[in-house]
Amino acid sequence: MIGSEEIRRRALSLAGRERSARAAGGLTRAAVLVPIVFRGDGPRLVVTKRTMTVAAHKGQISFPGGVAEPADRCPEETALREAREEIGLDPALVEIAALLDDVPTTTGFVITPVLGLVDPEAAVRGDPAEVEEVFEVPLADLANPANHDVEILEHRGVRFRNHRYCCGRCVIWGATGRIVAQLLSELALGGPDRAGGGAP
Repeated sequence: MIGSEEIRRRALSLAGRERSARAAGGLTRAAVLVPIVFRGDGPRLVVTKRTMTVAAHKGQISFPGGVAEPADRCPEETALREAREEIGLDPALVEIAALLDDVPTTTGFVITPVLGLVDPEAAVRGDPAEVEEVFEVPLADLANPANHDVEILEHRGVRFRNHRYCCGRCVIWGATGRIVAQLLSELALGGPDRAGGGAP
């Protein structure tokens, strides 16, 4: 696995990339924070397991995030606000690296992933109304081909890749899986071609 400093450099270099932004086109605007924290054993992604009482995506593994509010001036503000609400993450302890490609979903949203580098001293705690548990998943595990499967699905006549990552008891799929696939590709950690394009 590539070292933490190189991953940090690659993440920050994404700020100048040309990204795929998608018009809402009747979909609801949302943003998620894609948080990388650097531990002694390497970089990790912070994800949450949603409770079974939330309105949508019950029990799924996801990034902290949600629907953009009128007061939010940009996707970064949406992602940081939602991360504070969902897992208590202090925005001052997050360095925004880049925006990744917009990801439309079959559930009526278009999500802007906001890549953030999190201070390892940051404390997080899930809001019990929305978050059952907060996980850290090593990037090395996600980049391991043995932990990744792809299937071709179709939604309203549009075919797209569904990326599924199985890392211990953490199973990532759906829009979160497409964001992970895109991140790994952008960081040159192997994996499939850029995700998100052509997905519903």
